[in-house]
Amino acid sequence: MNGEKWLARALRSFQKTTDGLRSAYMALQEEMLRLNVELEERNRSLQRSLAEVQALKGYLSSVLESVADGVTVVDMEGRITIFNRAAERITGYDRREVLGKSYRDLFPVEGGEPPILETLMTGREVRGKRREVLTREGRKVPVDSSTAVVRDERGEKLGAVEVLRDLSEVKALEEQLERSRTLAALGEMAANVAHEVRNPLGAIGGYLELLERDMEAGDPKRRLVRKMAEGLARLDRIVTNLLTYTRPLTPDLRERNVKDVAEEALRFFELGCEEGVREKVRFSLEFSGPVRAYVDTELFQQVLLNLFSNAVQAMPDGGELKVKGYREGDWACLEVVDSGVGMSEEVRLRAFDPFFTTRAQGVGLGLALVQKMVHLHGGEISVESDLGKGTKFLIRIPALA
Repeated sequence: MNGEKWLARALRSFQKTTDGLRSAYMALQEEMLRLNVELEERNRSLQRSLAEVQALKGYLSSVLESVADGVTVVDMEGRITIFNRAAERITGYDRREVLGKSYRDLFPVEGGEPPILETLMTGREVRGKRREVLTREGRKVPVDSSTAVVRDERGEKLGAVEVLRDLSEVKALEEQLERSRTLAALGEMAANVAHEVRNPLGAIGGYLELLERDMEAGDPKRRLVRKMAEGLARLDRIVTNLLTYTRPLTPDLRERNVKDVAEEALRFFELGCEEGVREKVRFSLEFSGPVRAYVDTELFQQVLLNLFSNAVQAMPDGGELKVKGYREGDWACLEVVDSGVGMSEEVRLRAFDPFFTTRAQGVGLGLALVQKMVHLHGGEISVESDLGKGTKFLIRIPALA
């Protein structure tokens, strides 16, 4: 009996222990289930946070790529870590060429450290400092530079950032404004001189006519008088050009087919050329359909005649003079192309400056007048040229629908 009692107690104890273990196991299962649910929720929350971070990173990257200013970031060792699209455009470098490279090696500064590295070392920020950046091709680009220290949320320094604003257009406009002021003053002075010169020129011309009239038909001195009259006529043309350049002009703009205007000007120019020129120079006119615009026929033909004359003078041994017309967007375009001697880059850049000429007998007002007349049509004129390869003048004026 004692053995049976002991066995019964053992069984009851075992049952009690088993029930406890079962309860503990069930509680453990419930806790595991709760932890799994909590873990899944945290995973979902973490995924949402990562997605938000990625979206924010993508947004900031898009903003960085969209800004017009160049942005460069360096780490604590001065190596480039960020280089946006505008920085590529300004410097000529692809970001794959610069990321991880030393800023100092790629963009050295004469006589000191680049501003971004000065800021990295000293912590002093730079605002609106004008300087030049050396491009990949070795060209110097004027920029406005601003720098700042990059820090994390705890205020620890991570590197430095530089923002570059390309000032090429600003500098070009400043130079153009300064040149315009100089030319305006020069033009005003030239106009005053022209008025003063024209009166005595007229008197001299009258005296020469009287002198020639009083000479015998066979008098050898008549030839000298004619030479004097020719020189006087040239002076009068110079004075007339000066007055035309300096005085305000009001164009008589009327709707015209640019092809008709150009064709008439070219035919008139050909008829006026010497026999030798017509034999050596080939003239051609090509239009891709009708091109209509508001044109002052007289002024516009004067533009073309000046360009034709320059082209022929640039082809002393003959060549080809082509006139091409076409429409490009809202512009009526006209090209005057020759196969002549061409221009150097220095001459090309100064081609439209008044009183600039490379010819011994030139005054330098022809192309200046051409540019003025094109501007009166609301248009623009540009020139492309290479020494020994010819020259192309491109005229663009607003086209009609």
